[in-house]
Amino acid sequence: MFAGLDDIDWESLTHAYGSAADVPDWLRGLADPDPAVREQSLDAMYGAVHHQGDVYDSTVAAVPFLIEALTAPDLPGRAGIAELLTSIADIDGWQDAAELDEDGLEMLREATRANALACAAGPALARLVDDPDPAVRAAAPKLLVTVAATIPDLAALLISLLRTEDDAEARGGLFDALGSLPPDDDTIGELLALARSTPASTALTALIAVARSDPHRAPLDGVAGLIDRAYAEQGPAVEPAGFQTDTLVGAIRVMQEQEQQGRRAPHCTRLIEELTDPLGPRVAERIAIVTPLLASPHDDVAGDALFAANKLIDRWRGDYHETVTRIAGLIDRSPHLAQRAAGMLNNWGPVAAPAAGAAAGRLAALDALPWRDGLPEWTVRYSRDLPGLHPYVEILAGLGDERALPLLLTALRLPRRPQPTGYQLAHYPAHADRITAEIVRVFPVLSPGDETPLEWYGFQTALRAFGPAAAPAVPRLLASPLRDCTAGTLGRIGPAAAEALPALRVAAASDDPRLAVAAAGALWHIDRSPDTLALLTAQLDGPAAGAAFEAITEMGLAAATAAPLIATYLDAPPDRHWWTPARAALAWWRLTGDAERVAPVLTAAWHGNPQTRTKIARAATGALAALLEPLFRAELESNRRHNARENSWSSGQVTEDEQLLGLCRAVAGKST
Repeated sequence: MFAGLDDIDWESLTHAYGSAADVPDWLRGLADPDPAVREQSLDAMYGAVHHQGDVYDSTVAAVPFLIEALTAPDLPGRAGIAELLTSIADIDGWQDAAELDEDGLEMLREATRANALACAAGPALARLVDDPDPAVRAAAPKLLVTVAATIPDLAALLISLLRTEDDAEARGGLFDALGSLPPDDDTIGELLALARSTPASTALTALIAVARSDPHRAPLDGVAGLIDRAYAEQGPAVEPAGFQTDTLVGAIRVMQEQEQQGRRAPHCTRLIEELTDPLGPRVAERIAIVTPLLASPHDDVAGDALFAANKLIDRWRGDYHETVTRIAGLIDRSPHLAQRAAGMLNNWGPVAAPAAGAAAGRLAALDALPWRDGLPEWTVRYSRDLPGLHPYVEILAGLGDERALPLLLTALRLPRRPQPTGYQLAHYPAHADRITAEIVRVFPVLSPGDETPLEWYGFQTALRAFGPAAAPAVPRLLASPLRDCTAGTLGRIGPAAAEALPALRVAAASDDPRLAVAAAGALWHIDRSPDTLALLTAQLDGPAAGAAFEAITEMGLAAATAAPLIATYLDAPPDRHWWTPARAALAWWRLTGDAERVAPVLTAAWHGNPQTRTKIARAATGALAALLEPLFRAELESNRRHNARENSWSSGQVTEDEQLLGLCRAVAGKST
């Protein structure tokens, strides 16, 4: 085993953290009799040799040894090796070469070499589908998809195996692989036939494969009942592995073991979202599947439906009132379900409104409990960091619900204040006087060189939201060395912050571009300083250019003399994310009122970078709104959230998308 492994000059090869001299030990460890050693080695391979999906020269050098270990009969750990090799050999997910920089192109070349090595071993890998180990049989089909060009009629092979495979995990692997292949009528026809078969879990996994191949051909009548029957099947109990390692792979394994504990059908874990995710734009039908399942008395069904609902709401627009109402009911179920539901609701902004009453009820119950260690039960305790706020508090605060305000004011008086308190208080501008007085009492005074406390940014956010009402905080803000964030806050306070003018004038001449721009903008808001425009235009090509453009935009007609300079940025080639032309166009619009000139630029930015859309929609009025109206109407007709990405996520993306929809409705409504 591993003949020639030590003949390779591994030290001259690299992985994510430098020399690959440690790779031989990890490769041997993948097949070690001790499962803990195997897990540690697998974690090291994912963490360094295949770090975040990257492929290095050491990764390519490891591929023949992975194949050797995988195809050696009776060797332990081969299912994990198959999954690792699948990830390395899969080149379909790589970006187009034209979109990659030189480092990315080199990675792609290495990935292509790794795939070629796996393809050369295609016949040997194909024999894994008959392996005695069901875990290997479950992992092998997806590996074969990565080398499909070397296996004649792979889809037919996988379909034929389904007729004889009796292990639920292995059958799931076959269906998963079939759903990854390019769809063809014969394969989909076979899958549709299996979707009408028994047991219910087989029918459900076949339906999932159809949905992944062609979401519009997946029949959905009676799906909720099919899911109920599948989840009610009795499956083999999942026994914990009986060992622990301090690795990410180990943590994921333990989490999966815990998730499967107590399930009636562990082989059905998370199948609800596996069905609904590929359905994509069939939003109303996805809602119709998920919503009734959220009311299931069985935690496995309700919990998996919750995961599916989260994916749906995060990425797609729809009528979620009833769905969220059902989710609100889960916060009175088991602690595990309640915690998960509360965490998801906290990310949905205004979409969470139907859950406000339930959250307020649970929050009142928490508030009635005795404090522990000097903290109320509606805080979240961390071992070393500042405490947090319970999601129930943040759900209500995000909605501006008055029932959370007394608790947030209490949080300000705690010796260890929850870090998000200031951010949440920003949602209560109607109580600005009272809140500002409390913030002034606790606002930290910093010395030069001090590290900025996390809560400091939250307090600034609240004061900025309060505008002139935050004037009593000005002396406290000036008690610390001026920073760009503070300068921005003073600008929002406006003329009531006149005592800050001397400090702001000094800061506007700072060598720190961000501080200089923030200070210059503040000078304009406080006393309409005539020096502001020159200070801002001097920063248009620097690291604070975005803030400089926005500050010039806020000056409006007073900055009209800068229009010729702004025009040069309209005609410049767009940057990668379209922010420079978008900001320049918005500034030009405010300075000149020339909608015809900027509409094409803003249209290109709207399509080139969806993140620009909220700023564009917020700025569009009058003639510009009329010219851009087709964009707003098209946005309202789309059911995908404008900021949803396949490989990224933000806790604020639902809130931001709902803001965009509101702006588009307002503009479109004025024209009807």
